[in-house]
Amino acid sequence: MGLGLPSLFLLPLLLGVLFWIAEAAHPCDVITGGYSNWIGSAINKDVVIVGGGISGLSAMKKLLEEQVTNAVILEAQDYLGGRVKTYRQGSILVEDGAEWIHGGSRNPLYQLANSLGMLTQPLADSAYDWRVKTSTGTQASEAGYNVAEQVFFECEKGSVIQNYYNTAIGQCYKDKFGSFYNNGKTLAGEKSAWLHYLNMFVLRDVGLNDWMKESGRDFDQFTSFGGEDKLNQWSQGYDALTNNLKSSIPQDKIKLSTPVCKIFWESDPNGKALVVTSTKEAYLTDYVLVTASIGHLQERHLQLFDPPLPASYQNNLNRLELGLADKIHLGWSSPWWKALNPKPLDMQVIFKVFDLPTEESWLYGVMEVMGVHQQLNLLQAFVNGDYAQKMENLSDDDVKRHILKFLRRVTGQTVPEPTFFRRSQWGKNVWVRGSYSSYITVSGDQAGLKSRNPLSVPITNSYGNKVIHWAGEHTNGTRYGTVDGALGSGTRAAVRIINDM
Repeated sequence: MGLGLPSLFLLPLLLGVLFWIAEAAHPCDVITGGYSNWIGSAINKDVVIVGGGISGLSAMKKLLEEQVTNAVILEAQDYLGGRVKTYRQGSILVEDGAEWIHGGSRNPLYQLANSLGMLTQPLADSAYDWRVKTSTGTQASEAGYNVAEQVFFECEKGSVIQNYYNTAIGQCYKDKFGSFYNNGKTLAGEKSAWLHYLNMFVLRDVGLNDWMKESGRDFDQFTSFGGEDKLNQWSQGYDALTNNLKSSIPQDKIKLSTPVCKIFWESDPNGKALVVTSTKEAYLTDYVLVTASIGHLQERHLQLFDPPLPASYQNNLNRLELGLADKIHLGWSSPWWKALNPKPLDMQVIFKVFDLPTEESWLYGVMEVMGVHQQLNLLQAFVNGDYAQKMENLSDDDVKRHILKFLRRVTGQTVPEPTFFRRSQWGKNVWVRGSYSSYITVSGDQAGLKSRNPLSVPITNSYGNKVIHWAGEHTNGTRYGTVDGALGSGTRAAVRIINDM
């Protein structure tokens, strides 16, 4: 039976109500009432750590080393590690989040993994089945790839990027690409395709949503350890780091599936903070260390903090953006791309034509399909920014169907149905709302945020107590967007708390 006129009139109202209900269904919306409703049942703690990611775990480890034992980690999700999330299925191992140890031996994680006998050395370029293809399956110019790679590293030079402090790093890539491409032995018909490829290359490697958004000044503050292209890995999965940190923390100091919903930081007459969780537990504490992602903080800080954070801090929070990078993983019983003497596939893809159906347009964000963790039968593709958002809004079946159609078109080969499929959806995760790298926007820089230092400064209440401390990759001014940066920020925050006690 069709809809009558009254039903049609009410349909927008009904959809609006349903939308409101969906938006209201945040796990923390069950928590109501003020300080006085919760103080009576509060458990006393010296330190409450909000978040059991790498920064939260490293902070707890440091506190315990300094004999600060009356502390607890409250983690919203049902696992530790945050954006370090390893998934296993039988012999298959994939990383939903962090995957590589960047920077070689100068990275402290390299040293730790090596000392534990868990460091995987990268394969030589010759070990890969390396291809450069167009989206329609024809051979693309390798010279175009060389230009994109040269431009990428050119805009990492301090002497170059300093000229872009007052604009976006994307402008550097655009400018240098034009001069490099025109001077090289490259195909004129592929120029726009390789510029798009470079754009996607940057979004993936730097962790941006839009290369015209990150401030050149912010980009230049990142400290490279050198050898950033040396892609070492944890041989048994990145969660080996999580497990290593967790091993020194007593189990009773970690509470999983315990989202923090309210932090009252001005209400206690003794100048302490009261932390309330969705499980209706309350903790009265001298120090709250907040390690949540900046994506979550931007979305929920007005509901989380009572009273609201100082206006200056709120403004600085909104002068950053958290990038979105998702992965798609596919596995087969054997490598279909080559029957004899197969190698891990590493295929670069450019789009000379943008002719995909609208629902498949997220594939324009795929610029490389490559092997996973040196497992011969697995492939992965990154999808970034707006393209990742489009992908997240599709069903698993649609994403799998689209990527298989794409692979068949690009390779011209028979690609069987995979025996393994997985994709991440970091944007839909209410506790993260993004992936591995935050960045100060051009508008944020112009509004006065010239570095990330203000984001790591503790908040002092009217009683003169530094009750709120900060950690997480976005608070690390020189190694943001990295796991070692998150690790260091947690240790730094713990030292500040210890020194203030």
